[in-house]
Amino acid sequence: MIQLRAVTKKYKNNYALKNVNLDIKSGEFVFITGASGAGKSTLMKLLYKEETPTSGTVLIGGINIANLPSNKVPNLRRCMGIVFQDYKLLSNMSVYDNVAYVIRTLGISNKEIRTRVIGALKIVGLLEKRNSKPTELSGGEQQRVSIARAIVNGPPLLIADEPTGNLDPQNSMEIMKILDQINQKGITIIVSTHDKSMVNYFRKRVITLDGGEKIRDEEEATYE
Repeated sequence: MIQLRAVTKKYKNNYALKNVNLDIKSGEFVFITGASGAGKSTLMKLLYKEETPTSGTVLIGGINIANLPSNKVPNLRRCMGIVFQDYKLLSNMSVYDNVAYVIRTLGISNKEIRTRVIGALKIVGLLEKRNSKPTELSGGEQQRVSIARAIVNGPPLLIADEPTGNLDPQNSMEIMKILDQINQKGITIIVSTHDKSMVNYFRKRVITLDGGEKIRDEEEATYE
């Protein structure tokens, strides 16, 4: 599904990524780990075309998105779900409308939108909060809304950039368990994190970056 070939990202005189090669198969669950500044967020941004590599290729489904014109980026992002550390919810909208927002431009019926939104909210356990505003929710609940928004269109790929970075251990575990359940439905999950306890608990594939370089790639691994 995802292939990085000799990917380098340079900002002025600093390398965020150096000659990274990587393959992620459809249906995998992968943790991207490393210290702050290791290149995790840069790697994630390359995958959803927030950044463009200085050199190398980033292929998703066989398409080199490094060369993707800007008018094609929305179509790319409709094929993936993206979860951020700071939730990025619209505070003036209800939970239901936050989740529905991303599919209302697709030309599908209101009945189909309702079916999809209700289904996504059930998966994250927040159906009863569908009429609440984000400001009325806890941080863990807000992140669950953002996950529902990410999966409402049934994407084959979900990218989560430090999804538990603002959460306490209990909420972090709930979020990771939801992502694990989504992965069991066949969706590819890529999570960047510095949360050692989560990585050690779930024992998934772990790719570690250091100074922009890939220094480790292990199956069923712990953080260290």
